[in-house]
Amino acid sequence: MKLSTITISLLLAGSTLFAGELEDLKAQMNLIQEKLEKAEKDRAELWEVSEKVETKAFSNKLSWSADLGFRVDSFSFDNNGMGNNIGTQFVDPVPGDGLTTADKAAAREYAFPQEKKWDPHYSGSLKLDAKAQFTNDTSFNGRMIINWSSQNEQRLCILSPQNIGDELPSASSTKFRAIDLDRAYFDYKFNKDGAVPMIASLGILPTTGGLSLNMMEDKPRKSVFPSIMFESNVQGAILTGDLSKVTGMDKTYLRAIYGKAFTLNDDGYYYQCNRENIQNINVMGLFLETELPLFGVENTFWIGINKNADIKATPFLFGSSTANVLYNTSIVTQKNLGDITNYGFGIEATSMADGKLDAFFHYAISDPDSNGECVNYSTNALTNCASSTIGNVRNPGGYYESIAGGTLLQDNGSALYLGVKYDTKSSWETKLGYEFNMGDESWWSATQGSEDPFNKLATRGTVHEAYVIQPITNNISARFGYLRIQSDYTGTGLHFGTTTGADSLKQDSVQENFYLKVNAFF
Repeated sequence: MKLSTITISLLLAGSTLFAGELEDLKAQMNLIQEKLEKAEKDRAELWEVSEKVETKAFSNKLSWSADLGFRVDSFSFDNNGMGNNIGTQFVDPVPGDGLTTADKAAAREYAFPQEKKWDPHYSGSLKLDAKAQFTNDTSFNGRMIINWSSQNEQRLCILSPQNIGDELPSASSTKFRAIDLDRAYFDYKFNKDGAVPMIASLGILPTTGGLSLNMMEDKPRKSVFPSIMFESNVQGAILTGDLSKVTGMDKTYLRAIYGKAFTLNDDGYYYQCNRENIQNINVMGLFLETELPLFGVENTFWIGINKNADIKATPFLFGSSTANVLYNTSIVTQKNLGDITNYGFGIEATSMADGKLDAFFHYAISDPDSNGECVNYSTNALTNCASSTIGNVRNPGGYYESIAGGTLLQDNGSALYLGVKYDTKSSWETKLGYEFNMGDESWWSATQGSEDPFNKLATRGTVHEAYVIQPITNNISARFGYLRIQSDYTGTGLHFGTTTGADSLKQDSVQENFYLKVNAFF
């Protein structure tokens, strides 16, 4: 009995002790759980704070700026009766093919009107620039462009039909808004303490807005190229060497460039017919620039060579009939016509005459190397550059047959570009400017990607442009200008010659444009 009582007492005591230990264990587990939950909460908060810090650090390194522009143009063209002088080009060599005298006259006027006036044209653009300095050695630059245009039934391109829908089978009057990334590249600095510090740039390169098209925009240069040598978009690499230490001359740089040209979305570029001519060409260049000890004024002197290799051509597409559209869309092959090398030099000086005067002068030569291949822009036919028919109706392109067809250019060409800008230093802060450029009958350089709506630097003839820049506020300015282009030879902007064997034919036409451009910078 006593033993049983003792046993039961011991069991009860053990049970009580075990229950107490169990409660302690539960309490410890709850405490651990609370600590784990708190640790998880702290970790989440720490992660959120860390993420915010990293985001802020990145955003602090990334800076944005914007350029919003609006432009209105009043444009006219007159070929001084040249349309009447080319009637023999449209004599029908094939009896009975269906073209009457009236048809020929209409075709002649369609192909090259004697006089044409455009309705006022409104356009705009938004440029978003991004810059980031990630490390002392690495930085990023990018720019996105949004273009839009009101001109949906007319084009500034003088060889285009009145209706853009008649020019390209894929075109429509609604396709005048485009978003493009026209530069996105990184710079990597190395050998900074060496005799020749280096910078390697890779990506969509800064190759538009160079010397000295930037002067009338009242902005710093945006391109490593002089404008007269190259104004197109390129993806590739640039290697820049700072030679200031080894030459003893400040701001002395040698740049080697290699890349491939490409064309931005042509829906946003309402003005240039032949932008696609430069796509996929191989670009190789070597440029030296320095500051000369010139009367103590800031200046940039450059000399360089640029090779545009494997320049291709696609037949000129026009006509909206079913037969024409079928024929146009069947042509997908571009012909490689050869290479064109540009050589040039120039100088731009700023802040002369007590800071009132800026001036520049540039000169360049184009040296073509044809491979003998031939293209015909008159009839969409590639066979021996000969005329043909489309849809059993002779194409009204007899005139095009003579001015736009054949092999790559045969002869060297040359061009010059000069200008001045004067700051009145008045209370209105008004600036006055004048620019002049001239190209001969064989001149060509890859300027199709220029932001200048008329690609004036490609002109085979003479160009005068006068303008007034009027600041409105610290970040808003207006420019009113007059542009006059006298075309003395055909083929402006085209890298191939004529089926007659000459690079161009004589022309007598005038383009005039009054414009107003307003820009806001943020």
